[in-house]
Amino acid sequence: MPQTRRTLTLTLLIVATACAFAQTTTYHAFLWSSASGMQDLGSLGANSYANSINDAGEVVGYYETSGGTFRAFQWTSSAGMQDLGPVSAELAVASGINSRGEVVGGASAVSGTAVAVAWTPNRIAHNLGTLGGTSSSAVAINDQGSATGSASTTGNAQTVAFLWTAKAGMHSLGTLGSGNSYGYAINSASAVVGASPLSNTDTVSHAFIKQVSAKIADLGTLGGEMSNALGINASDQVVGWSWLTGNSPTRAFLWTQASGMQDLGTLGGQNSAAEALNESGQIVGHSNLTQSGVTHAALWTAPNEIQDLGTLGGTYSTATAINNSGVVVGWSSLP
Repeated sequence: MPQTRRTLTLTLLIVATACAFAQTTTYHAFLWSSASGMQDLGSLGANSYANSINDAGEVVGYYETSGGTFRAFQWTSSAGMQDLGPVSAELAVASGINSRGEVVGGASAVSGTAVAVAWTPNRIAHNLGTLGGTSSSAVAINDQGSATGSASTTGNAQTVAFLWTAKAGMHSLGTLGSGNSYGYAINSASAVVGASPLSNTDTVSHAFIKQVSAKIADLGTLGGEMSNALGINASDQVVGWSWLTGNSPTRAFLWTQASGMQDLGTLGGQNSAAEALNESGQIVGHSNLTQSGVTHAALWTAPNEIQDLGTLGGTYSTATAINNSGVVVGWSSLP
């Protein structure tokens, strides 16, 4: 299974994933445009990772401090990278930003449990709660201020995808048959996509879509046992990754109601994964190159129409978000 920013949902697990990167290589957040190529956004400490960008070009993500913890950041072209807070949190990750400058993610107090957080445009952080358990993490927010992610239920028995609104708070979106589900992206109509096992005994998951007026729906796979939906736009186009027949390799997919799930192809290697798309259908993620051990950020305009976005000098990069102007963010290894 490819490593993506939304593979793990609870904030402390996301941080643990970043630690695996940090032990061997330095990674920096980047911003890419067709006019300027890939720009290093720097860091307020060691490694940095960009997770989302809005149409104003504001970027959010997280960075590693000199003490080895992780903090949420917001980057703008005028102010550069700034810590989002909250100052009371030991760990914080910013995962999504909307056109109003509202940000979501997760935070944990010292030796505490991760909870979903929303930041206002003036950087005041609010706890979004849980589904009765002790943990939650918000991953994405739409322009109406509705958010999705995953939260533990009463007794911490399950982790379930949620939809949060300012009016109704947090409620469960259900599952594909098991006790667990994970929400990863939300569109302007509050349709949510993510992944869920098909039964309590399954160790693999299928991509799902949950529209407000419909039951949670299984999007299937590209022939293998596992798939994961990571992005959705206003046209209900969905992207993510799936195993092929035989459960290897892993391929980026585009799903539509009309055509179902389509393999997007690679940059020459065996594996790829799509992480996000914009309203015009431009898709970003990453792919192996023909050269062994090399993975680059990728931009698709259609199945098998793929562009290598390069790196900041290292051998690894991944694109995590794209805005409606075609500006891309993600992270890359340094030389």
